[in-house]
Amino acid sequence: MTLKNMLHAFFNQTGIYIGKRPTVNGKANFSIDGFHYGFSFPSANYAPWRGDEAFMNIYNQIKSNTLVDIYRCYELWQLVQKVNSLDPEAAILEVGVWRGGTAGIMAQQLANQKSNAVLYLADTFTGVAKAGTNDSYYTGGEHSDTSQQIVEDVLNTKSNYPNYKILKGIFPDDTAHEIKPDEVFGLCHIDVDVYESAKDILEWVWDKLIPGGVVVFDDYGFHSCTGVAKLVDGYRHYPDRQIIHNLNGHAVMIKLK
Repeated sequence: MTLKNMLHAFFNQTGIYIGKRPTVNGKANFSIDGFHYGFSFPSANYAPWRGDEAFMNIYNQIKSNTLVDIYRCYELWQLVQKVNSLDPEAAILEVGVWRGGTAGIMAQQLANQKSNAVLYLADTFTGVAKAGTNDSYYTGGEHSDTSQQIVEDVLNTKSNYPNYKILKGIFPDDTAHEIKPDEVFGLCHIDVDVYESAKDILEWVWDKLIPGGVVVFDDYGFHSCTGVAKLVDGYRHYPDRQIIHNLNGHAVMIKLK
């Protein structure tokens, strides 16, 4: 164990947190394009994932294949269970799969539910697509250090759910036709980092969501993804949905009707 890990372990046991705040131009509190950012460290300490053996088992296997932290992974784990209880046949769509970590989380939960729902996994495998003027940081091509084979290895060796389909290319432009026309969805996980891509996915999937279905925007709470925050906040006045900002960074959009 390195000295850094030893110090973290020691302070964690004593309830002292040591971490580095994201900064811009040397400042931890800043604004970008009218969005305000600062270190968010809630005092709530309920951590149900610590006692969820099934979750911890799959998380420990896939954590090196995701940039999504344990808090957001556990929210996806719980949401898959919930939407599957609403409609066991409703499919799940993830766009922005990267190296397959969150796909493995959701696949394992579907297996645990003995579901037959299709898990659609869409990625370019060449990095971020459709970066534009609404995005402050991404320019395109980031997160290209992946492949379809890496994702398939996670799904075939770490999770236990065979009913998945990988859609390679820009979604929905290149691959939406590979989904059957009458498919309905319970959950859509959007992890694409930029405005235009997230917008196109949301507009494609919204009418296909079941009532009570959920769209999760992974990148909403991060200063490098102001385009996603701009997109989501633009829908807050819509009467057909509820939007929740979770301090883990997610925006959770729930279809009401």
